[in-house]
Amino acid sequence: MRARTTMLAGAVAAACVATLLVAEAQEEAAQEAPRTSWGAPDLRGTWDFRTITPFERPASFADQEFLTADEVEEFEAAVREQRAAREANSEYTENQGDVDVGYNSFFIDSGTQMSRTMRTSLVVDPPNGRVPAMTEDARARARARFDTWGSPPRTPADRNTAVRCITGFNSGPPMTPGAYNNIMEVFQTPDYVAIRTEMVNDHRIIPVAERAPLREDLRLWKGDSRGHWEGDTFVVTTTNFSEDTAFRNTGRDLVLTERFTRTSEAGLLYEYTVDDPASYEANWSTALEMQKTEDLIYEYACHEGNLAMMLMLRGARLQEAEGRGDDQWLASWYRGAAAAVQDEDPDEDER
Repeated sequence: MRARTTMLAGAVAAACVATLLVAEAQEEAAQEAPRTSWGAPDLRGTWDFRTITPFERPASFADQEFLTADEVEEFEAAVREQRAAREANSEYTENQGDVDVGYNSFFIDSGTQMSRTMRTSLVVDPPNGRVPAMTEDARARARARFDTWGSPPRTPADRNTAVRCITGFNSGPPMTPGAYNNIMEVFQTPDYVAIRTEMVNDHRIIPVAERAPLREDLRLWKGDSRGHWEGDTFVVTTTNFSEDTAFRNTGRDLVLTERFTRTSEAGLLYEYTVDDPASYEANWSTALEMQKTEDLIYEYACHEGNLAMMLMLRGARLQEAEGRGDDQWLASWYRGAAAAVQDEDPDEDER
C-alpha cells in the first residue's frame, strides 16, 4: 500500500510540475509575442497545425494529462518506427488502396511532432481527454448519413460535403489536424481577421466590430463567425451552421467558440469548444499550438479535372441498369465511425 501511495504522489507531483512548466513557458512567450502597429496581438502569418498528438487520450496514458520532454521524444520515436515499418511493406507503399482510398505514404503529411502543449491528447476538457458520449438524436442522425453515403448516389447531395469539395475534412471551422494540407494563413486589420486554409482553398472573413446576428433561417456551410478580443486572445463565436456540415456529428444548433492566442514569435495557441447539447452530453474543448512556417499555400484541386462526381453518378446509374444494389459506397475511413453509432451503448474506446 505504501509503495502505491508513493507512486501516486510522484505521478501527481510530476503532473503539477508539467502544468507549471507549460504555464510559465506560455506566460514568458506571451510577453515576447509581436503586436500590430495598432496595438493588437499580431496573428498574421502562415501557420502549420500538423501534429501526431492523439485527438483523444489513448488508454495507455490513463489519467496522465501532460508528458515530460523525454516522454514526448519517446512517443515521437515510436511513431517514426511504426511508419518506417509500414512503408517498408510494399503492399502498403505500392499497392495500397483501390479506387476507395488509393493513398500511399507519399501523399500523407500528418507531421512528426507532438503539440508543444505537451498534452497527451488534443481534447483537454473533459479532463479525461475523451469526447463525451453522443446523444441518441446525434447517433440517429449519424446513422442516417452513413446509410446515405453507403448507397449509390441519386444526386450529388447524397455525398458528403468533403466529397463534393464544399468543405475540407480539416479546414473547419474548427480546424483539425488531418492527413495533409494542415496549413492556414491569417490576415488581420483592426476591423477584420481573415483565415485562408490550404484545404479546399477555403476562406473565412471574421468581423471584429459588433454586428446584428443572422436570422435563424439563414444557414451557412461554415456558419456565421463573429470575433472579439478578450485581452490578448481573439475569440470567435460561430453559429447558424447548416445541418449538413455536421462536424463530428454535431447539429445545426452547434455554437462553436474558437480562441487564438499568439504565444511567441513562432507559436499560435488554437483552442475551440463545442457546445451542442442536442448532440453531446456535455461540452468539450481542444488545444493545439500551431507553428509559424515559411511554407507557401498552394492551390488545392479537390477533384482531378472535376470528374469524380460525374464518374460516381455514372457508376450508380450503371449499377441500376444492371439491377445491382451495391451498398459498399462508404469509404473505408468512415466505416469505424459508422460501426460505432450502430451500437446503442458504445463503450468508451469506441467513442
